[in-house]
Amino acid sequence: MKRVFPVLLVAALFTACGGQKENTTEEKNQTNDEFKVIPLSIESEKRKLSEMIESIEIMGLEETDEGLLSGVYNFSQANNRIVFPSGSEGDVFIYSNEGKFISTFNREGDGPEEYGRIQHLWIKKDTLFIHDGQRGNINKYDFDGKYVGQIKPNVKPTHYYPYQNGYVGDMNRRPINDSLKFNVVFYDDQLKMTGMKNPYKNVIPFPIVTTVNSLAAYNDDLIYKEMFSDTVFLIQDTMVKPLLKLDFGSEYLWNDETMRADGQKAMGSIQESGKVWIFNPKVGNSKIYLNFNTSFSEAIWLLIDRNSGNYYQIDTKKNVEENYAFVPIKWDEDVLLASFNSYDLAELIKEIGTENATFKKGSTLESIESSENPVLLWVKFKDFN
Repeated sequence: MKRVFPVLLVAALFTACGGQKENTTEEKNQTNDEFKVIPLSIESEKRKLSEMIESIEIMGLEETDEGLLSGVYNFSQANNRIVFPSGSEGDVFIYSNEGKFISTFNREGDGPEEYGRIQHLWIKKDTLFIHDGQRGNINKYDFDGKYVGQIKPNVKPTHYYPYQNGYVGDMNRRPINDSLKFNVVFYDDQLKMTGMKNPYKNVIPFPIVTTVNSLAAYNDDLIYKEMFSDTVFLIQDTMVKPLLKLDFGSEYLWNDETMRADGQKAMGSIQESGKVWIFNPKVGNSKIYLNFNTSFSEAIWLLIDRNSGNYYQIDTKKNVEENYAFVPIKWDEDVLLASFNSYDLAELIKEIGTENATFKKGSTLESIESSENPVLLWVKFKDFN
């Protein structure tokens, strides 16, 4: 039986960052949604995180006996609620849009109304949808954690994302019905398959999955990046087209075709080659916040300007021994939502200037510093094109 190697690319686990270099593409004046190649390199100039930030808006997450958070990721927001999992035990937390704790529940287990592992979650109206990464189904709950139904797919992808009146799935190079080789699958609202896109030729000889969703919202549409590809695709209606090639050239492990054919060789090279083997870009309208790995542990962060192709390596160090736990979650146009340790907030504000930091209603520096819960930051970066 093949072993599956889960890869957790949640940013909080990777705090190592390094150096800065500017690189510019030849085509300067393309619109964002025209296909573009952006050359990248492992070695690039550093710039401190605080030097890249123009302004931040801050919201604390209330700490209570039930509302104790180890991190914030897999974030969904609707109906004046913020919902996310925290920790590794299957806990789901619900907060108000002002950061006030509302409730928490946990339905992890082996029962028919429970989930084995939270892969992703999202809100539709008054219902919370949880993709069970262990069983492949989507369970539905109300905001008190009461089970209200389940949707079972006829073809189970690795990742889902709700889109229009249905869903899009990523098969992660697993054949559909043992024979059809398409990565992108379209579903109706009951998870019946309605279409397939992005054909591929070869199955990767070792199965690796990641908890980071390969599908993400992009304005009114979606973007998609296969794990073993350096191309980001734009999904519009039922059309899938290339949007960006984030090109590490010879420094990208999978540009060597022998790696795709020999799983044992590839596993050894991931740890020893020093090449980029996996990367996760969060794509905004004008910038990309990207992390890449050259081993199973070390990660490096880049901030890329989409129009010019210029980029900097983000240095998150707060001192010689420690890094800021700056965890990007998602873009809202040109503002990046991220989580950040509450005990480091005062220092970050000092670095960027108090005039560049504001607090959302109900949040103060004093209340945040008295809590161990992370805070949410809405970050506007400086232009550097």
